[in-house]
Amino acid sequence: MRCLLGVFLALVMALPVHGDDLARFDVPLLLGQWYWFSAEEESEASHPYKAINLSFNSHYEFRIDMLRRDGQLETAAGSYAVNHQALRLYDGQGADQVHAYQLNHNQLQLQGAVFTKLLPDDLSGVWRSNSIEGEDVSEEVDGVSLKLRPDFLFAMQVRGNNGRSITHRGVYLVEGDNLMLIYEEGRHSSQYQLASDTLRLTNEVFGMEAVLQRQR
Repeated sequence: MRCLLGVFLALVMALPVHGDDLARFDVPLLLGQWYWFSAEEESEASHPYKAINLSFNSHYEFRIDMLRRDGQLETAAGSYAVNHQALRLYDGQGADQVHAYQLNHNQLQLQGAVFTKLLPDDLSGVWRSNSIEGEDVSEEVDGVSLKLRPDFLFAMQVRGNNGRSITHRGVYLVEGDNLMLIYEEGRHSSQYQLASDTLRLTNEVFGMEAVLQRQR
């Protein structure tokens, strides 16, 4: 079991600079693309915007795109600071706003509106390895299965050829080509490449590469 756990860590750990930024971020669940869409029955008088997109990255930069009902697009950008109680936005013009917020793995409540996080790529689904290569990959490893749900929950199972396995469950984040898994025991990042139904995870430190095929 210890060997399988070591392989699991090798599979999901990577230390590119940007991925390390993700691992050090104080409120990682905030990172990503958040969307709010107005209900069809709402009038312009009750809410002038049809849709709003919020973007937060690990360099503490934000962007807001607001689509008005008349088709005009309003944008704002700047830097931000966040803790577990408040979100502060700086617009670069000397003004700042402080907002209380509520957050979970795929929903952000801000100023009475509920935003939903959406994936930048079609990563959701069940993935199963057809090859794992690397100096630290044990011969006892039979394969890896990774389930990525569209609501940013995951389950990853490493199987041994002796029939034993270890599974971790938690929340995942995506930024650029970095995929970070957050689970009870810690946080780990890997780089990914997605091509149709093939997902490639790489670990530069261990010289590891895992190729997974989409099952559904």
